[in-house]
Amino acid sequence: MKRILVKELPVHVEKPVLLKGWLNNIRSMGKINFLLLRDRTGLAQIVIEDKEEYKKISQLQPGTVLEITGDVKKNEATQLGAEVVNPKIRVMVPIKEVPPIDYYKPEIQSDLDFILDNRPIALRNRELQAVFKIQAELAHAYRLFMHDTIGAVEYFAPNIIGASSEGGAEFFNVDYFGYTATLAQSSQLYKQIMVGVNERVFAIMPFFRAENSNTPRHLAEGKQFEFEMGFFEDWHEILDVQEGCIKFMVNWLNTTCKTEIETLGGKFIKADPSIPFPRLTFKEAQELFYKRTGIDEREEPDLSPAAERELCKWALEEKGTDLVFVIDWKTSKRPFYAYPNDENPELSNTFDLLCAGTEITSGGERRHTFDSMVEGILAKGMDPKNFEDYLSIFKYGMPPHGGFGMGLERLTMTFLHLKNIREASLFPSDPKRIASTRLKAKIFYGDENIRNEILRLLKSGSLTYQHMTHEATPTSEESARVRSTKMEEGVKSIILRGKSSKKNYQVNIPSHLKLDMKAVADLIGEKCEFESPEVIRERFGLEIGGIPPFGVLMNLDTFYDETIGDQEKAAFNCGFLTESIVMNSKDLLAVVAPKVGRFSKA
Repeated sequence: MKRILVKELPVHVEKPVLLKGWLNNIRSMGKINFLLLRDRTGLAQIVIEDKEEYKKISQLQPGTVLEITGDVKKNEATQLGAEVVNPKIRVMVPIKEVPPIDYYKPEIQSDLDFILDNRPIALRNRELQAVFKIQAELAHAYRLFMHDTIGAVEYFAPNIIGASSEGGAEFFNVDYFGYTATLAQSSQLYKQIMVGVNERVFAIMPFFRAENSNTPRHLAEGKQFEFEMGFFEDWHEILDVQEGCIKFMVNWLNTTCKTEIETLGGKFIKADPSIPFPRLTFKEAQELFYKRTGIDEREEPDLSPAAERELCKWALEEKGTDLVFVIDWKTSKRPFYAYPNDENPELSNTFDLLCAGTEITSGGERRHTFDSMVEGILAKGMDPKNFEDYLSIFKYGMPPHGGFGMGLERLTMTFLHLKNIREASLFPSDPKRIASTRLKAKIFYGDENIRNEILRLLKSGSLTYQHMTHEATPTSEESARVRSTKMEEGVKSIILRGKSSKKNYQVNIPSHLKLDMKAVADLIGEKCEFESPEVIRERFGLEIGGIPPFGVLMNLDTFYDETIGDQEKAAFNCGFLTESIVMNSKDLLAVVAPKVGRFSKA
């Protein structure tokens, strides 16, 4: 008998079938038992009444590989409207070890770090599977649009290059047979080269950014949708292509990924094909943000995250779309190859596309003459000698051209309303992980070791601080008294335990305030409780009251209340109840680099 897939069961009602897949979970109801079998297309319910057949799998764990033959019966109560009865089960690969993560449940009730720690197994979860099926279709739709509608030719650029592709210092160096090379930040230079060959070109290329950023929107490695075109009457034709591309991709996903979108709760962006994306100049965008909120950022060189969210909110409320273009950015804020506006060179013919509160695309017209390009390189403080191959194309004729780039992971995150870009990367790399594997942190244990490392960090950073010894101070009031500091300058460090994950976190608040546990739960993503003094003593070698606000040294996710930075000074115990450090609060924030939020109350 030939194997069929789970999704094909409804067309085989009253027929025998052969299924192959993984044991997802078992529900025992006494005389009758239910097995859920997972294959690449979904879950099938297998009804087991024969005790001997049930014995074959009753002690096995999710992940067991099975071959099942049986008869298909109609059952409208199941998701497929059909189930398999009278099964004969063959165990192909028995699994007896309990999986480290509950991937077989509809939703994994764990924090993102724990999911990433167990990424290879967690990806079997239906919700995670849906995210990456959608992402695969996103890439497929992009290729279809570029090839069939735009007539662009796909190119494949190098990832190891001799100089930074965009300038700046945020690139990875690699040893290339004794020479220094870099990993490409983008294929920008190469897609411009290919315009001189094929006029219209596109790619899906890796990018690498050595940016020490732990925000929910940044990765050290990802994939980029690239597009470039030559010969246009007006540079706004690039925006037309961008808009058409987004609308095609959204329509494609709404058509081909209905099941996956429903699995994720049905949340998806609005980009009605009949509604044009509004286009605001950078100046208009700043003015609109000011009018809607009263927050004046009109002299700022960039849009704040709050402004991006408000502009998208305006677009949805007033225009009925989640997307809005912002054009005519200041030349000083754009890359060296950005084309300066002919009428006002302080502005550039560039754009960002915002979607549901997030920037998803940057693009625009490029400089296209040799002299102009050299001028742009020099203006950014770079050496034209490092771009000789790239510059050569402008010596021998380049038309007016331009294009855009979109991050695959950021686009996936935004379209699906995910909270963190790491949810949209199969194996994310960031300052704490390589391909989802957590980098082994240098962990310090015990009061003396932690105190010494804090002092070393402050000294190596040439920071000004006062290290004092005093009588034991188990309370914040006593600490403020012996330090001669204000209560609000004291930093109270608290170690919590997640109720679901059992993971420890460190939260830090001004010593005169209390901890708002609801706000903490919203920030961290799970409800927490105070860790016991006994566990803190055993696990970290510290006493309550002596815990310093350096959770990073103990490999703890570390959170600072945003009000800590409001005071000029920060004072805290540095591992002992009898020792304190007083220093500049801004220096403390810089050296610890914590996650910051508001979770204190009076």
